[in-house]
Amino acid sequence: MVPALSVMADYSLTFHYAQDIGEVLQYEFSPFVRFAAGYGIVPMAIVALVIVYYLLSYGALRALCGTCVYPFAVGILVTVSLTHLMGGFSWLVRLPFCSYMVHGLTIMTLLLAGAGLIWGLFRCPAQMKFGRS
Repeated sequence: MVPALSVMADYSLTFHYAQDIGEVLQYEFSPFVRFAAGYGIVPMAIVALVIVYYLLSYGALRALCGTCVYPFAVGILVTVSLTHLMGGFSWLVRLPFCSYMVHGLTIMTLLLAGAGLIWGLFRCPAQMKFGRS
């Protein structure tokens, strides 16, 4: 639920603090949101993103519950949520440090995903089935 709320907060803050749609089109990182802004379908796009984030985060946590990589999944969802919150607040603060922090959190999320995959493959390979019966 938290990733879905952070997406809603991110894009609500983005469109609240951006001066106009042109600014969103120029500076927003998400191609999906830039596309939605360009075609005037932002409310539908945000609702779709919230639903997708909720379903994917719920499905991931449900599927990984009880495995050795579950803490990594929780960490990934936390860093994704923080990334979205910082992305929304960066429109308010408008300092390069905030933009760098958003990119740093994105890199941290990727590193955490890689570490979780390696951890799962070497520490508990029996739990990492990858579709095998």
